[in-house]
Amino acid sequence: MNLRIVILVLVLAVAALTLLFPGSDSWLGPGQPPPPPALEEIDTSNDDLVVRGVEIRDLDGRVAWRGDVDLAPELARIAAGESDPHRNDGGIFQNREGLLPERPRGHYREYVVRTPGISHAGPQRLVIGADGEVYYTHDHYRSFRRIR
Repeated sequence: MNLRIVILVLVLAVAALTLLFPGSDSWLGPGQPPPPPALEEIDTSNDDLVVRGVEIRDLDGRVAWRGDVDLAPELARIAAGESDPHRNDGGIFQNREGLLPERPRGHYREYVVRTPGISHAGPQRLVIGADGEVYYTHDHYRSFRRIR
């Protein structure tokens, strides 16, 4: 069989799968998932969603921001189904670092928490489990704090 025909068939097959399964979490890329069901139960007016005394460092290690981080607006954004433009917002968090409890693939989702003064996504993330557990990292997965 002609190599060009084989390549054309493969390209068409991938294109067809992409059209048929646009929101799947397959190797074709992450879709935007619905907000975690248990997230709707979190009271975003609660003061314990404020993480006190956080120091955020930029890519070269300098302190980019220091202060308290209010996670309520981010949790409200996620619960409303709104997404951050960053490509990984709402994507599967694979827990490669092994710092969170071991769960099946797809249990955890990661969400961007924007840092004032940093023009890119920055290091802050929320990781939310399918059972409603919420973890916060200010240092791009080097450490986590359980919020819920």
